[in-house]
Amino acid sequence: MSKIRLIASDLDGTLLRDGAQCLRPETCNLIKALKQKGIRFLPSSGRQFDNLTRLFEPVRNEIVYLCQNGASAWADGKILFQEFMDHTAADRLIDEVLKLNDTEIMVSDFSVCYVSDTNDAFYHLVHDVVGMRTERVSDLHAHSGNCTKISLYNEGGNFDLAYWQKQFGDSFTVVPGGEQWLDIMANHINKGTAFQQLLEWLQISPEETVVFGDNLNDLEIMKMAGLAITVPTGVPAIQELADVICDRVETVLEAILDGKDQIEDWKGAGK
Repeated sequence: MSKIRLIASDLDGTLLRDGAQCLRPETCNLIKALKQKGIRFLPSSGRQFDNLTRLFEPVRNEIVYLCQNGASAWADGKILFQEFMDHTAADRLIDEVLKLNDTEIMVSDFSVCYVSDTNDAFYHLVHDVVGMRTERVSDLHAHSGNCTKISLYNEGGNFDLAYWQKQFGDSFTVVPGGEQWLDIMANHINKGTAFQQLLEWLQISPEETVVFGDNLNDLEIMKMAGLAITVPTGVPAIQELADVICDRVETVLEAILDGKDQIEDWKGAGK
């Protein structure tokens, strides 16, 4: 029997549903109760550390963080690692995106997002709606030397993933970041690579973990999990991979607290 020791959850589309930008009132209370039971909680997100700490403010020092789709991580009071993008390739990517009329670009380091000062609406979306710590700049290239993630935004979600992977796949990892976002990180970086490092730091085995996800950027981390769970809106590849489909993450957290705290308690639950 494998007792659950760590629960990791994607945010946008999984823990945060239907475009929500804040947690349900009970979520942090559940996280506190899980820790008292010896179970750590890990937001596994494309978002930055700064945004995540504000989102999880009531428990910010009681959880560990997988940020920027695996480009950075924080645990037990310290930054465990940051993986920077190749400077020259990042500049080439920025140039390519700036040629497009319908796509915005956001260059991120560990805690700050940089956007062009020419688009008020995009700044409002990133800063006021999503809640990122955001700076407007005249030259995005000035921040490409220490960036950990570059995100593309298209309001209609009109991304040709295969095109971007073909153009930049030799230099970067390119994954969907949501219906309207494409996330680009250093080569060979994904949530699974960061998860492995976090598990080694915490001395927890993959067999003792539960992972929630809904999109292709969750694929590698869900493959590693002792138990992989998705939501009804998960993409087909994630639905196929998952051991369980749940109505919402909090329902599972409540059940774990009520005694279903062994991986084997869930394996027969089906989809």
